[in-house]
Amino acid sequence: MTWQDKFINKVVCGDCLELLKEIPDKSIDLVLTDPPYGIELEYDIYKDTSENWITLFSCVLPELIRISKCVIMPCCRFVKLKWIYSNYPPDWLICWYKGSVGHRSNIGFNDWEPHLVYGKPNKIMHDYFKTSPTPFNNGHPCPKPIKWAQWFIEKSTNQGDLVLDCFLGSGTTAVACKQLNRNFIGIEISPDYCKIAESRLKAVPEKLMIFEKEVQK
Repeated sequence: MTWQDKFINKVVCGDCLELLKEIPDKSIDLVLTDPPYGIELEYDIYKDTSENWITLFSCVLPELIRISKCVIMPCCRFVKLKWIYSNYPPDWLICWYKGSVGHRSNIGFNDWEPHLVYGKPNKIMHDYFKTSPTPFNNGHPCPKPIKWAQWFIEKSTNQGDLVLDCFLGSGTTAVACKQLNRNFIGIEISPDYCKIAESRLKAVPEKLMIFEKEVQK
């Protein structure tokens, strides 16, 4: 079995720290992922401590930069930007304007969220977008809104490109890829979250999902 057969257009249940090693250099067009925040969210398996966040970020980010042309992810918390810029400075930032949603900052309300960018996307894109984080409950403690994933995927990739989310959670990135006719790889360590993602994917009408690009074997 090739790595394409194992990963492409599949939800793969496992530890991304091990699975990413199987993916060749620069074979992914976009990594769009939402890592744990290190703020004690109640995931079913992962312990979301600040110490674990630093360890995870330090191990995963170099692999993501190795395998992909572009990596986009939230920086998690403003207070972590200092650590990120000291250790893994991004090439750019993208602003997600959410509007006041009840989250507080040191000066009052938190209306926007920075996203880290490493590398370059396949398309020219803006570094600002606006969409509300529509609340919903699907069994995951912190699901991203579908419009969040749709905007990044549509603006930075072409149809047929390959998008990876190594912290797939409830499957938002994979669902958006299927809706927009992009190929995807979804990696998630929690079997329960994998089941949620699979269920959401089945609800999306089937499209022709063919990996047409020549990639490294």
